[in-house]
Amino acid sequence: MLDAITDVPSSRRGKWLVLLAWFVAAGLIIPLAPTLSDISTNDRLEFLPADAESTRAAEMVREKYPRTSTPAIVVFRNPDGLSDADLASARTVYDAVAAMAQEPGSNVAGVVSIFNLPQARGQLVSPDGTTMTMIVPISGSTTEPAFGDRVDAIRDVTAQAGGELQVKVSGPAGLIADLVAVFSEIDLFLLLVTASLVLVLLILIYRSPVIAIVPLLIVGLVLQLAGGLAALVLRAVDFPVDGQTSGIMTVILFGAGTDYYLFIASRYREELRRNEDKHLAMRAAMRGVSEAILSAGATLMLASLLLLLAVFGSFRSLGPVVAIAIGTMMLAALTLIPAILAIIGRNGFWPFRPRYSPDAENEQVNRLWSRIGKMVLNRPAAVLGVTTLILLVMASGVLRYAPSYDTLESLPSDVESVEGFQLLRAGFPAGDLAPTDVYVRFPAGQSAFDPANMATLQAVSEALAGLEHVVQVSGPTAPSGVGLGPGLDEVRQAYGQVPPELRAQIDEARVAGQGGPPEGVDQSSPEAQAVGLYTQALQFMSIDGSVARVEVVLDLNPYGAEAMDLAPTIRETARLAAAAAGPAGASVLVGAETAQTADARSAVTRDELLVLPAILLAIMLVLGLLLRSLVAPLYLGATIVLTYFATLGLSILVFRYVFGQESVGSAGPFYLFVFRDGLGVDYSIYLMSRIREESQRMPLRLATEYALERTGGVITSAGIILAGTFAALMTLPLRDLIQLGFAVAIGVLIDTFVTRSLLAP
Repeated sequence: MLDAITDVPSSRRGKWLVLLAWFVAAGLIIPLAPTLSDISTNDRLEFLPADAESTRAAEMVREKYPRTSTPAIVVFRNPDGLSDADLASARTVYDAVAAMAQEPGSNVAGVVSIFNLPQARGQLVSPDGTTMTMIVPISGSTTEPAFGDRVDAIRDVTAQAGGELQVKVSGPAGLIADLVAVFSEIDLFLLLVTASLVLVLLILIYRSPVIAIVPLLIVGLVLQLAGGLAALVLRAVDFPVDGQTSGIMTVILFGAGTDYYLFIASRYREELRRNEDKHLAMRAAMRGVSEAILSAGATLMLASLLLLLAVFGSFRSLGPVVAIAIGTMMLAALTLIPAILAIIGRNGFWPFRPRYSPDAENEQVNRLWSRIGKMVLNRPAAVLGVTTLILLVMASGVLRYAPSYDTLESLPSDVESVEGFQLLRAGFPAGDLAPTDVYVRFPAGQSAFDPANMATLQAVSEALAGLEHVVQVSGPTAPSGVGLGPGLDEVRQAYGQVPPELRAQIDEARVAGQGGPPEGVDQSSPEAQAVGLYTQALQFMSIDGSVARVEVVLDLNPYGAEAMDLAPTIRETARLAAAAAGPAGASVLVGAETAQTADARSAVTRDELLVLPAILLAIMLVLGLLLRSLVAPLYLGATIVLTYFATLGLSILVFRYVFGQESVGSAGPFYLFVFRDGLGVDYSIYLMSRIREESQRMPLRLATEYALERTGGVITSAGIILAGTFAALMTLPLRDLIQLGFAVAIGVLIDTFVTRSLLAP
């Protein structure tokens, strides 16, 4: 069956029919299909497990707080203390942003500042008087262009502040805007860098311009076609796609596509020396390598589809995209690549055209790999022992593994949201960047302002305030913070002093997304202070009053490991306090950034323990089917595991002692296993299939030496190019992608020069 497929593009007429079929398919799909960028999203909640508590909290917020917003935090800082001139500049910023909130259909859901809520000064100005914050909630989806445009507009205003005053826009909104900006520039830049690097490496290795350019054209066509197919399929089933998926798919396609091309071109060049007719040569070449290519592609497709078992959405979303891309590339390798190589024939290898030689079968094609083959076969125990020891020493670096879930650490230090966080941390607790939200939901028909429920909220707030690393707890019963301002009695009194008609007016303004007291309130009137306090308390309530939010600020980095470790304690403490203090029926959900990061960590850990072993078993299964062996896949699987940990350990040491990076991006080890093993196993498959082919006509020892001699060069070339494609990720401004690119590149080189050349043979 496989031979019948590959014989078509190897024939005189079939090669043109195959080329025409691909052009027709591309002409129908590429112009009409969406791109992956069109359907991708950077909404973090799309990728958290659906049953995670922070996900359920976010869903409840969307239901109960229709004007759901993401806060941008404008940070004002003067290390010498905020002067009157600084406050005047800050007032100018406030006036401009408050004007944005008044625009028709504005996505600025009010402003929280000392200029409209002077009673919140204790929360908004640091104790040493050097730093002040202004909170600007931005409503709407964070993936919509309007969200990023609004952050940019606020930054345009803050950029005009001068003098000694430092002003930066940070907070969750600023961080999201910066991440979206980075991802929006990744795809095209990565494509150009990867294509250029592959072209240079191919020219240096093969010294043939045609052989170097052809794979770029083929992979470029497959990239557009596969991206369109994946976007069509995933949009039809409403499957979320991560913003970085397109860039990763580009690197994988260039790596895998170039590998398949080199396997075919190398064998084709070998067969051209044995066959005078180029079509017969291509037919023989494809019959020799097609099974290896099919097995290699199927292995990576299977590994990708197993990502659907993951509960962490970023892992899961990559699976079908890579599977569709590799499936398309594999089809191109079996049809389009042989058709084009058959068309260009010997001239494609100019200026080193392979000449027909009846004695080519017995010629030594590579003295270096012939010597390596003899060394491995003459001293297998010594080679095995030395290479295993070297890999184990490399693997010891895993002992220094420290995962990081901190998005701020992944961004460059000169990004504004990171700079804003540093300013904020200089004057406030680190947790002010992204407080943890504890939501207390009361039964239907009850209001959080009911006396018994207010007592429950007070008990929850006081219990949370007593936890280690908690520096401030704010909520309806303590809008300025527990022990820092008006408490439960004052809030109750304020609620009673505000006339019902004025409360209705304040409620209407809040539903409309306007923060602060309504403009019609006379600030000199007796009820002005009560109105201000009531308005502050109301900011923590859902629209229908059935849910109240208690805001917890830590003295820890909200994206750090210590803060994540505290999340279960916060959840348990809040539940116990609510159950002990209030009537039955109240429920507690903890959400926001720290809780989401903690839930993401749990999902990643679960996927590492379940999905990665499943991928390893799938790779071993394909190897077993290819080699018709039960034993070979076991020791090849052992080499995969050993090489993986050696790569990870060496990478960790380089990150720490060369790059100066103390931690490793949390998803890095997972992606390293999937990509290094999913792609690196190509070389095992290619080598072992050639050994099996040659063993049918000579003893296994000679077959191994012969196969290693004839595949060593192409495997080395493919490995260098594959490493180069992943190294292209190191040109991007994201630490996690830089680390991934380095680790996979090093892993592929170890795989190429150590595992496949020495350890496996």
